[in-house]
Formats: sequence, structure tokens, C-alpha cells
Amino acid sequence: MINRLKVSIVLMPLTLLLVVVTYIYSLWATERKRANDRPVEGVSTMMRDLLRFHEMRGGFPENLKQLEDLVWEKKPHEFASGNRALNHHNYYYLYTRLSYHQFTLWAIPTGKSREEGPTWFLLVMPEGYRRWKGPALPLEQVGQIAANPSLKELGVLGLIEQPAIDLRNSKKAGDR
Repeated sequence: MINRLKVSIVLMPLTLLLVVVTYIYSLWATERKRANDRPVEGVSTMMRDLLRFHEMRGGFPENLKQLEDLVWEKKPHEFASGNRALNHHNYYYLYTRLSYHQFTLWAIPTGKSREEGPTWFLLVMPEGYRRWKGPALPLEQVGQIAANPSLKELGVLGLIEQPAIDLRNSKKAGDR
């Protein structure tokens, strides 16, 4: 009887510890999976890399694959739509060069938690850029978006224009 009691006193805390550790691990694993499903927007980084390409070559690239050779590290990227589209961290980026000195960029959240991320549309020139932000687009509409939509089309999609950014002034402020 006393032997059984000693074994129970030893096994009870071990079992309780195992249950607590398992519970904490399950919470951590669930949160980690949820964080991996959440879209992580990198529109600023993409725009910065495209502007860097423009500084180096005097014009914007025809497609995103050209960034891989000059600006990005040579990691294998899976491009789509004639090397103009890239899916990265649950965001779908669609790049379109309008001229050597102007491009548009769509950033559309994808994945299970896509509703948590905003949709972005940027019209970028070396001097500055205009940007629009709105809710996640329905997946059915992604294939129907125009590379360079009108203000009316952006409004229909629920995108609201944000303050324009003048890169000439920000560069001068950074040089001081």
C-alpha cells in the first residue's frame, strides 16, 4: 500500500507536468500556423527594389525576373504571367511597366487569412508615387483587374487613395 502511494506521488507531478507542456506546445503550434497563414505585405520593399533597378539601369524592368538578376539575391522565385507576377508571403504581386519611367504594382492578399491584409495599388515614377488601399479583393476579381485601372475602377473595387509621396523631397531631406 505504501509502495503504491510513493509511486503515485512521483507519477502525479510528472503527469501534470506532461499535460501542461503538451497544452503550451499546442497553443504555440496553433499560433505559429496562424501566423504563417497571415499575409505579410512587402509593397514598400518591392517598390524600393524596383526604384533601385531604375537608378542602376535608367529605366524600370520589363518584368520581375530582371530584378532577380540585378537587385535580388539569386534565389529561385516562381514567377507567373510572363514573369510579371510573384506570390510571396501570402501576397500576390502583379507588376506592369507602363513606360521606362513608370510602372504599376498590385499587392493582393491570398491564403486562408487573406481578409486580414489590405489590397494595395501603386502608380510609381522615380519622382514619386500614388497609392490606393482597400479591403482584400475577392479571388474571383483577381483575374479581372486591369494593369492600369481608372480612378472609377479603383473606387468600384473599394480602394481609397492615400496621400501621394514625393520622392524628390524625401531624398533631399535624407541627404541633410
